[in-house]
Amino acid sequence: MRGARGEAPARRSVYADGAMQVTLALLADYANVTAEGKLNILGIFDRITVQELPAVHTQMHLVLRLEAAPAEQSRNHNVEIRLQDPEGRTVVEVRGDLAPHGVPGRAAATNQILTFNNVQLNNAGAHAFVVTVDGAIRAEVPLGVEVAPTGPAN
Repeated sequence: MRGARGEAPARRSVYADGAMQVTLALLADYANVTAEGKLNILGIFDRITVQELPAVHTQMHLVLRLEAAPAEQSRNHNVEIRLQDPEGRTVVEVRGDLAPHGVPGRAAATNQILTFNNVQLNNAGAHAFVVTVDGAIRAEVPLGVEVAPTGPAN
């Protein structure tokens, strides 16, 4: 849908507290961003089934879209991502700074794809990737880990 002069309509603000927000957060088998900035996502999931514990999940992609209010552009934001097990223990942790850039006066968005390889999972149950920006939790992405039932021995 286009406005009277052909421009895209304005979006509503998602910045309840003026800070950077996570507007998309999910797990996938694969994801990439094209040269044109299009986000491609394949195989979205929120649970895995393993044969036994501990188990190693060979690869998963955490896909995030972060948006910053115009006033937050070009400012460094501390982003922390932790995979927590059902007891709240950290399984994997990634930290870094992100400075979104965009058109002055408009919200800036950035797609981030984090690839996790060979993640060791020791417990069944509700795991979660917790995403914090500048110390505030902005998203939690669930990852259920289930052990496949075993059949009777032959």
